[in-house]
Amino acid sequence: MKLGIAFRLVVSHLLLVALALAVFVGVIGRVTDRVATAAGQRADQATAARLAPWIERYYRERGSWVGLARLLDDRRLPLDVQPQGDPERMRPMMPNRGPRMSGPDRMMMPSDPQVRTLLEQPLLLLDPSGSLILARGVPDVLIAARRRDPSTGFPVGEPEAPVAVLFVGSMVNPEANPVRVLFSRAIAAASLLTVVVVLIAATIATLLWTRRIVRPVRAMATASSTMAAGDYRVRVSVPPGGDELSELSGAFNEMAAQVEAQETSRRRFVADSAHELRTPLALLAARVEMLESGVYAPGAEQWQRLHDDIARMQRLVDDLQTLSRLEAGRIELRRERLDLAAVARGAVAAFEPVAADRSVRLVCECSEAAVVADPERLHQIVANLLSNAIRYTPAGGRVMVGCRPGDAPTVGGALLWVEDEGPGIPPGDRERVFQRFVRLDDARDRAHGGSGLGLAISAELARLHGGTIRVEDRAAGTGARFVLTLPRAE
Repeated sequence: MKLGIAFRLVVSHLLLVALALAVFVGVIGRVTDRVATAAGQRADQATAARLAPWIERYYRERGSWVGLARLLDDRRLPLDVQPQGDPERMRPMMPNRGPRMSGPDRMMMPSDPQVRTLLEQPLLLLDPSGSLILARGVPDVLIAARRRDPSTGFPVGEPEAPVAVLFVGSMVNPEANPVRVLFSRAIAAASLLTVVVVLIAATIATLLWTRRIVRPVRAMATASSTMAAGDYRVRVSVPPGGDELSELSGAFNEMAAQVEAQETSRRRFVADSAHELRTPLALLAARVEMLESGVYAPGAEQWQRLHDDIARMQRLVDDLQTLSRLEAGRIELRRERLDLAAVARGAVAAFEPVAADRSVRLVCECSEAAVVADPERLHQIVANLLSNAIRYTPAGGRVMVGCRPGDAPTVGGALLWVEDEGPGIPPGDRERVFQRFVRLDDARDRAHGGSGLGLAISAELARLHGGTIRVEDRAAGTGARFVLTLPRAE
């Protein structure tokens, strides 16, 4: 049978509570036992102190111990041996005993419970040498033990020269302690009641506490099963309190949101990829059909157009492959120490013909800035930024590339920026432009061969280098300013 976490939590907590109760009851029992034993011993000492004067007087007047046992066996006490309390409760009674006696023989029947208790206790009387005088309710083993050491008893008479030694109650037998017995029974009853009440309260509290723990866990288990079935919109409620369960539920919701966003992005990526491939394929198929049907005569111009369409498809496929490898972490950088300014100048030189064809002027104002990076991938970042800037800058405009070392030794250690004089990017779209297949001017971008993946690839490559790319406004005039930040080489 599978035991759930709730059952295990309840059982474990109840075991801990039971262990704590056992220790508590044990400690309380030992303490109260010691207190009760001491109280009983003091009470027996007081009883012995009350009996000793009468026993001494009995011996002094009689000259022997004859008759003492009979008086005690008849459960009668002298009038002057009374417990503390109202004397009227111990009035003399001599029913069917003949004439009233005087002196030590003057007796009374016990009616007070304390007197009955006194008469029912074990009693042992020894002479100073340890010889037995009288024993009531005392086993032979205890008699022998007390005879070996009679000095532990209460002296009858002068302590220096007693006529006898008296043992009463726990002085004879430590187990024969009525105070201890009463205390033990009371403590046992109170302990049992305490254990029952505490266990019931602990069970209820543990069930409520366990329910608060198990409910979010079960909710997350159910939500996980729902996500495994393909529904990524599921979320769990976050319990109040700000504890670990709240953090776990919040982290689960964040994970679910990220998975949902990634799945949405994946589906959009597949759809966008199909859409992007469909357009050049359709153009290519149309041109081939027109050539076959004779609408277009085969010639250098038509073959060049076919070549351009195929090249556009090849660039798109290459970009898709590069981006997928970047996102999967399958691209390894071949880092080396290099000058960011040299990379920028090389990219500017490569794009001079493209810029001249669009009547755009390229300006490079770079200071030496050492970085550790993959030269090929860094050139790809700068090339994507330049291509994007040239595409949006009108004829007669200018694209400026600049770089310099930064002040911080890590991120921000080297900066490269590319400024164009295009329409600029609205603040609400400055994060979105780094997503896949995002075109702010779709028709214009397609006309110039843009795939909508260049900035996304650049952002991933910058992240892989430990840097960032952001969009800013130009200091003067219209246009956009893309800033690449990289760690500086140490």
